[in-house]
Amino acid sequence: MLKRSAQVQPSLQARTIECKTRGEQKVPMALSDLNDKRLFIPTPRSETTFATPLPIDELDWLAQVPEEGQAYDDYLRLLTTKTTGRIKPLANAEGIDILLLPIVRSCDGSQWPEHGPPLQKLVDYTKIFFDRPVHLLPAAKLDVSRIGEASFKKRRKIASNKPGAFASAFKREFTLKLPIDEENYQASVKIAGRADATTDRIQLQVESLLDELSSFRYGRHDKNEKDFCIMGITLEDLYDGPSDLFCAGMAFGGDKVAVFSFARYHPLVKMHPEKWWHYGYGKESDGYSYYEDHDENPVGLSEAPPVIASHQKQMKSEFLRRSCKLLTHELGHLYALDHCIHNRCLMMGTGHLVEDFRAPTHLCGICLRKLCWRTGFDVIMRYKLLAGVFENIGLGKESKWAKKQYDALKNTERCNHRNR
Repeated sequence: MLKRSAQVQPSLQARTIECKTRGEQKVPMALSDLNDKRLFIPTPRSETTFATPLPIDELDWLAQVPEEGQAYDDYLRLLTTKTTGRIKPLANAEGIDILLLPIVRSCDGSQWPEHGPPLQKLVDYTKIFFDRPVHLLPAAKLDVSRIGEASFKKRRKIASNKPGAFASAFKREFTLKLPIDEENYQASVKIAGRADATTDRIQLQVESLLDELSSFRYGRHDKNEKDFCIMGITLEDLYDGPSDLFCAGMAFGGDKVAVFSFARYHPLVKMHPEKWWHYGYGKESDGYSYYEDHDENPVGLSEAPPVIASHQKQMKSEFLRRSCKLLTHELGHLYALDHCIHNRCLMMGTGHLVEDFRAPTHLCGICLRKLCWRTGFDVIMRYKLLAGVFENIGLGKESKWAKKQYDALKNTERCNHRNR
């Protein structure tokens, strides 16, 4: 059995808990017994107690991807050496700080768009979820410019002779400036992307972004030893391959970078199931993000994403819930958590947005145990802190769930003390 000393870094919670003294050196106490299975079994009828749903449609995640699964012992074997049980250098980032990097348009004043999820709430939630310091970096600036634009008459002629040519009659150039500090930026770098001339919509190629974020992280390394990872977050649409409708996000686990987009997570978005540029925003949310089968060109949709009004509390909460799930899922991959096939879990894969939105906000017991081993948090205290942060950011259902887990474990703890 691998010992707890194999962990990379002590928990932040340990800083506020009494420490043992070994000579003059203070060593954080182990906070949770990884072999106490009660800590990792949710209360009866919790959503994470149910098995991962079997696919019912050919587009569902498990119908498309033959996942092998990752048990707790698989996780330990992945991250540690056989002889010593120490964490492997590939998985052992020296720092523990999570850095969030907003990616925004220069033409918008380099400000996080008003229609996006509140950044501070994402920071507060991520800090508690992973029990790690989370910092918001100055925004990276995206510039989009037209190059080689043909005359309107010439573009019309091309479009009439060749289907689809109108949209590609001119190209776009995408450049990104990454921050040095609050006022200074690195030189612009080109990134890949695509544009549709008929709608003026764009998508950024996700691996091109990740390549630049990897270089950015390694460039910071010597002066920022506390960095664990950099997470690019944006409201710009992303894609990976030419046939993609969109790509929500992607991580380079070895480089400890990821990028993801909240663009398709807006509660009012409605989209064509095949044409990436064909989407808009309705006035009411019905929880379904695709056009209905019988109507592939619905009327009444606005082109620009609306700011959700303060009185639309349920819609604001749903946008934040979706965003929090996306953020913590991608971060989970940077902590080497694979897609979960054991139970309903935050770390399940998804084949489309219907599956995505149905996935739980929480980790199942198996994935919770993995993350506990990796970061060293106290499971019971984490539930208490999660209940608080969920309430503070307006996710009442999740707050009640976390409090229920906390109360159940505390009651078990009291019973154990009485029986000793």
